[in-house]
Amino acid sequence: MMNLKTAFVAAIGVLLLVPGANAFAQDWEFVYEKDAVKVSKKEVADSNLVSFKGDTTYKQPVNMVLGVLLDNDHRIEWVDRLANNYVLESKDEFDYVLYQAFELPAIFSDRDYVYHGVATFDESNGAVTLTMQSVEHDKAPETVGVRAELINSRYILTPQENGDTRVEVEILTDPKGMMPAWFVNLITKSWPVETLNGIRAQFDTDHVKPHALPGEAARLAAAAAEEEAAAAAKAAEEAAAAEGAEGEEGAEGEEGADGEDTGGEPTAEKTEEKTEGDGGE
Repeated sequence: MMNLKTAFVAAIGVLLLVPGANAFAQDWEFVYEKDAVKVSKKEVADSNLVSFKGDTTYKQPVNMVLGVLLDNDHRIEWVDRLANNYVLESKDEFDYVLYQAFELPAIFSDRDYVYHGVATFDESNGAVTLTMQSVEHDKAPETVGVRAELINSRYILTPQENGDTRVEVEILTDPKGMMPAWFVNLITKSWPVETLNGIRAQFDTDHVKPHALPGEAARLAAAAAEEEAAAAAKAAEEAAAAEGAEGEEGAEGEEGADGEDTGGEPTAEKTEEKTEGDGGE
C-alpha cells in the first residue's frame, strides 16, 4: 500500500502551471537539491501554506518539454494516481479548462481539480510559460471526494544557448478536506523533485513529440507575409530600374541619329559645296 507521503504527492502531481501571482514574485529560500533538482520555498502572506519551487535543466529543446506537458493522453504515465483526465472546454490547444481526478488510499478521500490552463510565449527570450489556476465550470462533474484548489502554479521553460531547456515549476495548492497545513507543506516539499523527474523520464519514450509553441503559427505566417512583401518590393524596384535603363538607352539612340558621326568622311552637302567651288576657279 502506498505510504501517506507518496499518496499525497500523487494527489497533487497533476498541479502544474499558473498566473504570475505575487506569491512567486520574490524571496525564495533554498531548501535542498536532489536528483538534479533544486528546491526552494517561500512563505505566503495570510496563509499557513508554503509555496515551493523546483529548478532543473533538461537536455531537450523547449518544444519537446512542451510536448510532454500538453500531452493529455500520456499524462497518467508521469502523474501518479491519476484516474481521470479530460478537457472540459478548449479555446485552442494553449487555452483550456481541464478536469482531473485522483484515487487515494482509503485513509484519504479522493481528490479532483478543475483548472484553467494557459500557455504563452515571450518573444524577448523565447521562453514559454504554462499557467494554471482553479476555476468553476458548468461542465465539471460532481466531485469524486473532495474538490481541491490549485491556488497558484506555473512552469517556465527557458531555452539555453546550447539547446537545453531550463525548467522552473512553482506550486501553491490546497488539497482541502482533513489535511492540516503543516502536513500539506511537509509533503509538497518533495513535489518538485517527483514531478520534474517524472517529466524527465518521458523523454525516453517513443510517443513524446515536439509541440508547436504558443503563437508559432501566427509568427510564421507574419514572417512569410513580410518576406513576400519584401520580395515584391524588390521586384518592383528592379523593374523600375530596368525601365529607367531602357529609357536612357533610347534617349542615347535618338541623340546619335541627330548628330551622326561620319568618321571624317564628307557629307553629300559638303561634297556639293566643294564641287561648286572647284568649278569657279
